[in-house]
This record gives sequence, C-alpha cells and structure tokens, in this order.
Amino acid sequence: MTVLSVLYEALRGKRHRISAREISLAGALTSGLYEVSQAMSTAAGDVQHSLDLIVSASTSILRVERCVLLLSMPGQEYLVPRSAAGIPRTRQFEKYHQEVHDSVFSQILSSGEGMIVSEGRIGSDRKLLRLMRRLNVRGFLAAPVKRPSGMAGVLAAATPLDGRDLSEADLKLLSVMANFAAVALENAHLVARLERKAKKLAAILEVSRALAEEHHPSVLFQLIVDRATELMGASSGSVILIDSESGVLRIEAERGLGEGVKAKMRLRLGEGITGWVAMEGKPVLVPDVRLDPRYVEANPKVQSEMAVPIKWGSDIVGVLNLDHYELQAFAEEDLELLDAFGNAAAVALKNANVLGRGPS
Repeated sequence: MTVLSVLYEALRGKRHRISAREISLAGALTSGLYEVSQAMSTAAGDVQHSLDLIVSASTSILRVERCVLLLSMPGQEYLVPRSAAGIPRTRQFEKYHQEVHDSVFSQILSSGEGMIVSEGRIGSDRKLLRLMRRLNVRGFLAAPVKRPSGMAGVLAAATPLDGRDLSEADLKLLSVMANFAAVALENAHLVARLERKAKKLAAILEVSRALAEEHHPSVLFQLIVDRATELMGASSGSVILIDSESGVLRIEAERGLGEGVKAKMRLRLGEGITGWVAMEGKPVLVPDVRLDPRYVEANPKVQSEMAVPIKWGSDIVGVLNLDHYELQAFAEEDLELLDAFGNAAAVALKNANVLGRGPS
C-alpha cells in the first residue's frame, strides 16, 4: 500500500492493519504537504521564506537526508545554493562543485529533464555513481526549476533515510516540488515588477505636480533630470533642448555626466542616439551602446542608454536621455515610464512658457 492510498483510505474511514512504516510515511507526506500549503499562502514578496518551506517539505515528503535548491544568478558561472534543508554536506559539495555542475546540473539545465542516480538502478552512469560516493551520497535525484522565461535552477535531493533505491515516483514528487519553487519565484517576480511600476508611476505623478508649481526654467530643467535619473536608477541623465534656429542640441541640465560635458557636448539633429530621437520623435532603448552605430561617446563608462522625445503636439522640442554603466540596465517598461515622464515634463515646460521660445 502506498502512502497516498493510506491517506485515502483513512479519509474514507476504512479500517485495516497499517504498518508503523506506512504511518510514518503518511505522517511525513502530510507534514510536507502542510509546509507546501504554507509556502503557497506566503506573501509573494517573502520569496526566501517560501523557498525554505518548499525545500524543507521536499526533505520530509521524499524522506531523504537533505535537499538543496540551486538557482542561476547574474554574473555567476555556476548555480548558487539558495535554500537547503536536512543534514549539511557543504565541504564535500564545495570540493566537487565544478564536477557536479558539469556532470549533473548542466545536463539538467540543457535538457530540461530530471535525473536519478542510484546504486540499484539499472543503467545508472558509473562515473556519476563514483562521484556520488565521493560526496558520501547514497542515492541522488534532481529536477529542473522551470520558469516561463527559461531554466531557473535545480532542486536536488540525496540519500533516502530508509536506504531504498530511488525511483521514478520519487523523481515525479521532486518535480512537483520544483514546480512549486518555480511558481514561488515567478509570483515574487511579478509582484516585485508591479510594485516597482506602481512606485514609479506614483513618483511621476508627484513630480508632475511639483513641475506644475515651478515656473523658473533652470529649476525645471534640473528637477526633470534629477527625478528621471532617480526613478530609473540611471548612472547619468540629461535634458536636451533643440535650438530651432541652428538645429543644434544643447544640454540644458544634467546629472552624473561629469565635469565639462554640458558645455562641450553639441549634437545636430540625427547625430547620435539623442539626435536620432530628436529627429524621429520616437523613444529608443539601447541595451548595448557598443552595438549601435548611432552612438556618440561622451563617457566611456556608459554601456546602455534610453531616450524619449519631449514633444508638444507634433513639435519635437527636446530629448530626455538616461545612461547606465551596466549592460541591459533598462527594460521596455522603463522606457514606457520614461516616455510618460517626458510627456509630463513637456506639459509642465509649456505651462512655464519655456517651449516654443528656444533654449534659455
């Protein structure tokens, strides 16, 4: 009789002789499922707590010595342990980290399929069995953590407490838990994304009100670039107006560009990314400026950029430009928000009688 069948029969009220082992297994499964329910009801923002509960539940449900959740992290070559439960074996894992990654985790990430390594399992890779012995592991299984955007990591379990050979049923259970982890990660990502967007939109409304109350051009220019840079977490930014007579783009206010750039930088319509936006009147997002032939270097540290036009009706009067020292620092949603901010800035500037009379 399986653990699930024991629970099912108990719920139906049927009586039969249940062994101590079956009672123990049913208890472990019940406890594990309770922990999973707690993880799924946890606020999405507390993702670490959710992952800890899921990994702990996996240890109970699978009746193994330990489980570990490893995730891909930006800038890291190997998967990084994010949560662990059970008996730790950190020294052995650190010693054979690269070999485990190359022989196990990389295969799972590339194939999207789980893996079982067990002495009694026919067809188990002998090389992997030897690696498990060096790690003091008696039976190992791992399942991929799949998010809509791709593979996020691996959930692994090792050494059954009852000495059994791991089976496909065990891998299916672990895969379910890996899916729970993926859901927790995705929920946290979506909530964080919505929270960031809500904060930025609220900030834009606040800035719009502040701009509507300020009528001195120089203060307006600086307020615009300061708030835009802060909102988007940019390394530097600038508000640029177009001289209607000469067609030259002049930096009216800047933040983080460096000494002398404001006075020296002069672009014509169509020149550079900023000049292109000024000419075409379209927002642009450049994840890597080195790959964009339009880019004109003002600061060698800049790696990504976005810019939106400041327009009044069909007239393009300027550009709001942000730079970042990291590649792919801005997302499409950032560009949308910056565009909305540019519109708010145009309205405020028009109200201050700045637009239509050229740079100050």
